[in-house]
Amino acid sequence: MSERALQEIFQSQYDELLSRPQPLKNLKAIDAISQCRTKAMGSSFFQCASLHKPIELNHSCRHRSCFLCAQKKRVEWIENQKHRLFPCAHFHVIFTLPHEYLSLWRYNERFFTDLLFSASRDTLMLMEDSKYHGVTPGIMTALHTWGRQMNLHPHVHCLVSAGGLKGSDQWKEVEQFLLPIKVVKSRYRAMVQKRIMQAIESDELICPPDQSWQKIRQHWSALWKKEWSVRIEKRYEHGKGVMLYLSRYLKGGPMNPKQILFRNDHEIRFRYLDHRDKRKKDLRLPLDEFARRLLEHVPQVGLHTFRYYGLYAPATKRRRLQAYRCLNCAPKKRYSPLSTDVVLSCSICGAPARRTHSFWKNQASKAISINKNANPTLGAGFIQQDDEDIPVGGRSLDTS
Repeated sequence: MSERALQEIFQSQYDELLSRPQPLKNLKAIDAISQCRTKAMGSSFFQCASLHKPIELNHSCRHRSCFLCAQKKRVEWIENQKHRLFPCAHFHVIFTLPHEYLSLWRYNERFFTDLLFSASRDTLMLMEDSKYHGVTPGIMTALHTWGRQMNLHPHVHCLVSAGGLKGSDQWKEVEQFLLPIKVVKSRYRAMVQKRIMQAIESDELICPPDQSWQKIRQHWSALWKKEWSVRIEKRYEHGKGVMLYLSRYLKGGPMNPKQILFRNDHEIRFRYLDHRDKRKKDLRLPLDEFARRLLEHVPQVGLHTFRYYGLYAPATKRRRLQAYRCLNCAPKKRYSPLSTDVVLSCSICGAPARRTHSFWKNQASKAISINKNANPTLGAGFIQQDDEDIPVGGRSLDTS
């Protein structure tokens, strides 16, 4: 299926989606994804010194739920994490929110996102307790809100270093077991439950229209007797594989167009991997339901869905460098995004094509252009086209 399949679905459902009540985050996503890399988003023009035929490139929306814009950001993020990741074994830990709270999640997404991150962080920081390992680990976390069928399934993936700094100048390695799973589950449940009840009593939460506070309190009480879903995967000898897995959640939303097998004006069929029996299965959905599920996983505006704690936190740069010294290695150099810029050349003479002017969204009708001649950079970063076909005469640098 074409990489633009999701965009075409939003374009075909545009009027119908806007006719329904939508939160602001959904309206922005619908508008951005529908217009990405079309003339409605504006264009930039490139031309060689001999003034041969100009090259026109439509602007990208750069929305984090847009699949067309996702690949470049994933590459940049992956390369930037290489200088952060310790050259040691890592653990992959998954913390899940019970489905009894899904209704509350829909009306209090920001609260529950912050809660999942803080509860998972504080649970894993048990590693600092001398009763367990007595070390400060590096923790990288990613929020994931969908299941394989794009249903609502909020959980947090954590990449945890199998070791950490003990004191200020000693690296201690963690062997085969990260933490006792019963202790982890109990602590995680207690932290989430305590914070939710505090929020209910202080009127921080919005009550869903299909529930009552009495019903929510009943769920809260029942969940104390339920075993919560926390999974600690086996130790990985390096963290790169899990880090690549986390990058899938960075940008682009829950659906890869390659999964789509068939679609028409009324329904869509896509393939997914059932995690229970590890078999690939097909699912049919009405087109409007498919679009609704996609929009349900658009993050709140300004909400960080990737966070770093312990030695991986930005504020612990000095301790992180000390950890590298203890591991007898040096961090890799930070990745420069300039290496992924599109470099265009004239299709007639082959000379470099520089940007001459741009028309931006909501300004094209006023014939307002912005001259960028003062900027000598070839292929300015505003034009992200490196994951689709380059115009004749254009070339893209290899970032592999």
